[in-house]
Amino acid sequence: MDQDKTSCDVIVVSHTHWDREWYLTFEEFRYRLVQAMDGLLQIFQEQPDYLFMLDGQVIPLLDYLAIRPEKEAELRELVRAGRLLIGPWYIQPDEFLASGEALIRNLMLGHRLAQRFGGVMKDGYVPDCFGHIAQLPQILRGFGIDTAFLTRGADLATEGAGHSEFLWQAPDGSRVLAHVMEAGYCAGALLTPNLHAPSTLHQELIQRELLGQDEPPLVTLFRFFQARSSAGVVLIPNGCDHLAPQPDILEVLRALNEQVPGVHLRQGTLAEFAQLVRDASPDLAVIEGELRAGRRHPILSGVYSARMYLKQRNAALETLLERYAEPLAAFAHLLGRDFTPFLWAAWELVLQNQAHDSICGTSVDPVHREMLVRYQRAEAIARQVIGDALRTIGEQMAAPPAPETGIPILVFNPCPWPRREEVVVEVEPSPEGKKSRPEEGNPNQASWTLLDPAGQAVPFAVLGERLGSEGVLQGARHVRKLLLAFQADLPPLGIKLYRLVPGKAPEEKPDSPVVDEHTLENEFYRVWVGPDGTISVLDKEIGRTYRGLCFLEDSGDAGDEYNYSPPARQEVITSQGGKAKVRVAERLPWKGTLRVDLVLRLPQGLTEDRLARSPERVDCPVTLLVSLQRGVKRVDVAIEVENNARDHRLRVGFPLGFRAEHSFAEDAFWVIRRPIRPPAGEGWVEAPPTTHPQKSFLAVEEGEGGLAVLNRGLPEYEVTEEGTIFVTLLRGVGWLSRDDLTTRRDHAGPPYETPEAQCLGRHRFELSLCPYRGTWEEARVWEAAHAFRAPPLGVQLKGLGQGDIPEEVSFLSVEPAGLVVSAVKVAEQGDGIIVRLYNPTRRPLAGEIRIPWEVNQAELVDLNEEPQGAIAATSPHAVPISVGSGEIKTVKLSPAAWRSGDRSRPD
Repeated sequence: MDQDKTSCDVIVVSHTHWDREWYLTFEEFRYRLVQAMDGLLQIFQEQPDYLFMLDGQVIPLLDYLAIRPEKEAELRELVRAGRLLIGPWYIQPDEFLASGEALIRNLMLGHRLAQRFGGVMKDGYVPDCFGHIAQLPQILRGFGIDTAFLTRGADLATEGAGHSEFLWQAPDGSRVLAHVMEAGYCAGALLTPNLHAPSTLHQELIQRELLGQDEPPLVTLFRFFQARSSAGVVLIPNGCDHLAPQPDILEVLRALNEQVPGVHLRQGTLAEFAQLVRDASPDLAVIEGELRAGRRHPILSGVYSARMYLKQRNAALETLLERYAEPLAAFAHLLGRDFTPFLWAAWELVLQNQAHDSICGTSVDPVHREMLVRYQRAEAIARQVIGDALRTIGEQMAAPPAPETGIPILVFNPCPWPRREEVVVEVEPSPEGKKSRPEEGNPNQASWTLLDPAGQAVPFAVLGERLGSEGVLQGARHVRKLLLAFQADLPPLGIKLYRLVPGKAPEEKPDSPVVDEHTLENEFYRVWVGPDGTISVLDKEIGRTYRGLCFLEDSGDAGDEYNYSPPARQEVITSQGGKAKVRVAERLPWKGTLRVDLVLRLPQGLTEDRLARSPERVDCPVTLLVSLQRGVKRVDVAIEVENNARDHRLRVGFPLGFRAEHSFAEDAFWVIRRPIRPPAGEGWVEAPPTTHPQKSFLAVEEGEGGLAVLNRGLPEYEVTEEGTIFVTLLRGVGWLSRDDLTTRRDHAGPPYETPEAQCLGRHRFELSLCPYRGTWEEARVWEAAHAFRAPPLGVQLKGLGQGDIPEEVSFLSVEPAGLVVSAVKVAEQGDGIIVRLYNPTRRPLAGEIRIPWEVNQAELVDLNEEPQGAIAATSPHAVPISVGSGEIKTVKLSPAAWRSGDRSRPD
């Protein structure tokens, strides 16, 4: 397109970027928010043409109304009139640390709340995310959003595109019009009619050789934006972090229009800008994949390991809601119970913690203390829903003859494939504090038997006890419950009823996987522990042995919450070649666990000049628990660390025995292929990171097989060119931001001290090893990873009802195995349940969804659950589904009856 180089339209979008909590706490920032919003309402009253964008999120409006509820009607009118733009997000998230489903809940809640106020801004505004996931275009399109406005991570994309705009394509082919705010979202903050007024941004762009010095500063900025535009139209964001609205911006724009020939500035919206770009029909480049380059804007790659305890809690809560609470609530909904308000209450708390300065661990200490309280509240809600939903299902199960009742234990498998796995259940052996017969005591192998639905005895063990409170509304009872462990064989995404009955079963216990004090073995692997505590694993299927796994590596960190930065005189300490004590910790019929104890003697911190690690040493005791179950193709490893050192990064290493060019890591709704060698990064503001984000697994492969490392809430990994996988366990630093790092230029935030970011004290980290044959796709590594994150869950029932749900049933299964179920939940509109699937493989897949209820109606819906078209069922209990490579599909099912139609679903 030949654009007029002498004139251009400039759309100025007035906004504020409102971090809910960061270097101040939520309440401290809300105090300022109320002042800013009071001022904004005054501006709206005085200037009827004034427009303002509330940072692409809804939560600032809610926080304001909690203090000023009398302003709600006024705000609704402004939103309806299109003068105050809110949404589409509930809160501005981090994309890599939130699950794909959490991002969808975030947009769903943002849309629902914004629509209640009168309208949702349909633009994908993500101005300050620390990089962007590959599937964001598809997620946005699933909400009817066809634009993305970005800053960080997209530097190489704009270079490749040649402009600030390009078409950003997701793995399934979905595209959005992307605009990169190359000068940042503060480019037009506090605009002035003085063309010669110096600005920090102007000087920064000159230093980067992006601007000349021939014209006045503001004019050169306009020319820079014009030169980078694909369509002769310029976007200038008029705002910045926590900046109050500029009351005189309309007057300033009029004055500038009189001074700068050919530049036509006006206040507008993101949607207006996008439409002007489309109207010009520029020839835009297509850019695919994630955006994580820090050439001109830092992506702050150390946030994936800052305050690791937050990442662990976040992953645990996402799993609790997505894999347990929502599916069980959906099945209970079909039986007449509605837990939806509780689930959204829990989600709101989790989503509030996923704001990018919150979940990234880059705030002052009091902020992150408050986050832990939100997680505790969300967990309490989720666990109450889970227990109540399981009991609701139990009430509709057929009760056996009275003598066979015993203590009923209902076990739920949250994965949509059959599996064998250990489950631990809290059991109250004597309900209401009474024994049914005098000889009945606490369950143990000598006097009780655990039976499956076929009446077969199942080995079990009592691991301990836990105090619980029962019958609160009827008069609380505080009961010590036994922790009963056994290995269950379970149907796909379904339930199975076990009974604990008095009487000793015949002795038929299989041999434990424990071979000796240093060795475990099952059908798939032989595992042994060396003198230094490292483990070796023989993959029996392909005959490959991985040696020296699980060594610990500790290095100094002179960085801050945003970035790892090694001191000038680095000292790296490993557990390799040291001494460890090994003993058998568990010898159960289905499981063996070896305990490894060692001590890391680490530098206490950094020297006073921060150029080296200190000569003073502290002991950091470490315990590794290595477990192997029969019938389970994983080697589970728990690492417990007493961290007494400061300013360091602790990682666990896994030598592969081969070199590879790429790693494969789970991302939101996709598995991302990343090169192991980083770009050169010459002149970048942030050194290209060698560490990367992951969800539940990463895999590296060569020839006939590979090694996958699974995790529970440990999102940072590295694969070295020499062939070693590292997963970060913790990273201790004492500063929110510093300006003396070797890995990043300048500050990333204010220089507050954050002593609690040193992460002192006791920590537990959980990983699992999964050597496999073939490729990660062929081995379906995600199944092992999701099973590791979501073990079976059981609950003791108070009794069984007179319903007709069988003692063992799958509530939902999917074929073929390559399709991944990411959500099963109650539909937001009308009746029915939502099933969401995606295809992480590189080939299209066709199959079906099966449920035990008769399907009355099935339809495709988008991510916001808006109808997209009916689906014809292939049988009373099956719905066909076709999913392209990288595609996300959502199906709404309206079941009519249980199984053969002999029982209607309650209204």
